[in-house]
Amino acid sequence: MKILHLNRFSYSGQTTHVFSLVQEQQKQGHLSHLVVDGYPSITAINTYQKTLEKLNVTVTKPGNKKALISMIKKYRYDLIHAHSSLTFAMAAKLSGEYNIPFVITCHGLGLNREEYKPYLNEAAVLFCISQRVAGSMHSYADKVHVIKNGVDLDEYKPTQTSGPIKIALVSRIDSWKQEGLFHLCKAVDLLEDVEFIVASNKPPLSNRAKYMGWVDNVSNLMSKTDIIVGTGRAIVEGLATGNVCFVLGRTYQGFLTDEKMEKEQHLDLSGLSGSSPCYKDIFFDLAKLTQDQAYLQRLQASGRKLAEKYYDNREICRDMLSIYQECLNS
Repeated sequence: MKILHLNRFSYSGQTTHVFSLVQEQQKQGHLSHLVVDGYPSITAINTYQKTLEKLNVTVTKPGNKKALISMIKKYRYDLIHAHSSLTFAMAAKLSGEYNIPFVITCHGLGLNREEYKPYLNEAAVLFCISQRVAGSMHSYADKVHVIKNGVDLDEYKPTQTSGPIKIALVSRIDSWKQEGLFHLCKAVDLLEDVEFIVASNKPPLSNRAKYMGWVDNVSNLMSKTDIIVGTGRAIVEGLATGNVCFVLGRTYQGFLTDEKMEKEQHLDLSGLSGSSPCYKDIFFDLAKLTQDQAYLQRLQASGRKLAEKYYDNREICRDMLSIYQECLNS
C-alpha cells in the first residue's frame, strides 16, 4: 500500500506519533511518505534531523500544492492521511482532484467545529486517539475508529536503573499546563534524594531540575528514569519503558495504580479530568512511591505489561492498515 501522510510540525506528542506510525508502516513493507507542511525552525530541524533522514521526510513550505502533486504523480498513492488540522483542506483538495480517498486522525479535542465540517464530512475515516476524543466527534460516529498511540516496544523498553529515584517531566508546556508545572516543581523541590529532569519546550521554575529542552530520543531518556510525568503519548511511552506514570496537565489525575490500569479502556491520559493541581497532593503521591521501593517496582512492572497488551505499535499499525484497506475496497 502507498500512503501519503500530511502533518504540520509542532513540539508535541502528535509529531512523535506521526513519526512512529510512518516508521512502523515502512517496517511492515508499505510505501509510507510523510510531508511536513510548513518549515519547522532550524532548532527543530536539528533536533529531529536523524529521524527526518531515517524516514525520508519531505519538508515543504506551507500549502505547497505543486510539490504534493509532483509526489502524487510519481508514486500514485492509494490513500492520503491528514494529521494536522492545518492540512485537512489540502488533503480534501488533492483527494477530489486525483480521486484518492483521504482519512483524518483527530489528535485532540476541539476539531468538531464549523470550519472543519466540510473536511470531516468528506474524509472516509476519522481515527481518534482516545475514547474521549471519539466522544467529541459523535456527529461522525459512523466513521470514527479509536486507534491509540502506539509505541515500538523494542525501542521503548525498561532497563535497570541505579542511584537516586529519577523523576522526569516529558511534556509540551502550553499556557494551560503552566499551573501544573509550577505545582510539580514545588512538590519535587520538597523531596529528598531524587533527581528531577525536565524535557520540554519551556524551562521549569525549580531549584534542582536538569533542563534538557525538547528531546528527540525520548526512549533513551525514559529507560533511565523511574517516574514519568506528563499527558497523552508521554504516558504511554513511560509505561513501555517501565516507569510509574503521573498524569498532569490542566488537572492532576495522580499516578496510575494497578486499579486504574486494570480499567485500561477507560483510562484518560489527557490531563483534562481530575482535580486542580496542588503541590501538596503531588508531593504526598511522589513521597509514597519514593519511600516504598517494592511498591514502585510493582507498578513499573504492571505498566510495562499494560503497554505490551494495549499499546504495541505493530498491532495498532496493522489495525490501521486494515481500516485503510476497507476504505479502498469501498
